[in-house]
Amino acid sequence: MTDSQEIGDRLREVRRRRGMTQEELAKASNLSLQVVKKIEQGGSARLETLHQLARTLGVVTLTFVGPTSPEPMEDNHDDVVLADMRSVINPPMGLSGRPIYGTADSDNLDLSRLSAAVKVVAGAYHADRYDDLASFLPALVRSAHHHVDGYADSQERREALRLRADVVGLAGRYLIQIRAHDLALMALHASLMDALEIGDTALAAAAVSGQAHAMLRQGRLAEVERLCRETAEQIEPQLSRATPNQLAAWGWMLLRASAAAARNNRPQEAQEYHGMAAAAAAPLQREHRTVDYKTFGPVTVALKAVENALVAGDPLRALELSAPLRRGDDMTSEEWDRHLLDEARAHVQTGSVDSATEILLDLRVRSPRWLRYQQLGRDTLRDVLVARTRTLSEEQRALADFMGIRE
Repeated sequence: MTDSQEIGDRLREVRRRRGMTQEELAKASNLSLQVVKKIEQGGSARLETLHQLARTLGVVTLTFVGPTSPEPMEDNHDDVVLADMRSVINPPMGLSGRPIYGTADSDNLDLSRLSAAVKVVAGAYHADRYDDLASFLPALVRSAHHHVDGYADSQERREALRLRADVVGLAGRYLIQIRAHDLALMALHASLMDALEIGDTALAAAAVSGQAHAMLRQGRLAEVERLCRETAEQIEPQLSRATPNQLAAWGWMLLRASAAAARNNRPQEAQEYHGMAAAAAAPLQREHRTVDYKTFGPVTVALKAVENALVAGDPLRALELSAPLRRGDDMTSEEWDRHLLDEARAHVQTGSVDSATEILLDLRVRSPRWLRYQQLGRDTLRDVLVARTRTLSEEQRALADFMGIRE
């Protein structure tokens, strides 16, 4: 029996225990009857679809998520494209037991130059210059390795470790954006180890948060909730004395736990985590730039409330929460644009196809390279194309072509 068939059997069993027909389940889940039939017959489904079914049936999402052996496929061109990145994130190792990083800056160490380069690459990341990142990051990570190896136990080595944790963590976040999640996790694990070695709690927490982000993309919901809950307990600050970095690290950990619980159909736990994150944001009063180039504050927490409402199947509530929100100058475009995709999805689900199209068109103009890599953007556009009540507009055709979606 295949894993997909096991999931189909579980769905059928739970549905029957609830006394529901396939037609009733489809209607209650806001899915087509064909989708329910397909899954019960052993067909595959997106995690979001399984979450909708689990929410309707009152079980955790992981009830319908099991181990799956991937289908055989042709050689992945991405393996070749990312070859240089793999060589620095997951380097070869010989009998010496030491990684082989290749040659870069081994005789010309300069921490100030390395620090300046990290800042330049961080700027490229936030400008969505993914082609530049693909070119710059491997060499910069390789240089960071040689700086760490080039200094003995000293203050210079601590700074080299901090810079390596920073740039390897940045590489991990870039790899999440291009959906190379396993390689991203390797990078973030390495960043975490460097941060722990020098006792930089904020940088270590950023690496854990990055891991959680990648694992959420992989559907590892229970693991993410546990990881972030336990880490939040370890780093919880005393609010009256906490620094902005401490509040941001704790708050983001709670938001990641909340996101995992919401997706695993644990709304009460999601709300509790989110409430604690709001308590972390309250003393800040505004958005604070974090060590991993994100922001945390009251607006970030409010954006995640919108996301959780949408995950919970309440698009009207999501739009209600979204209405008063405005992006401040101190918020990164990545978080705000991710929120706009949530808003577009809520518009589609409430029948406002034109509003969703308008948001997607705006994102294409402002953040085209970022948008092309967003699965949520493609899923939302597919829903727009299905839900439209008239002939496809010229703008919608252009969006479909841009996102690589066939009509």
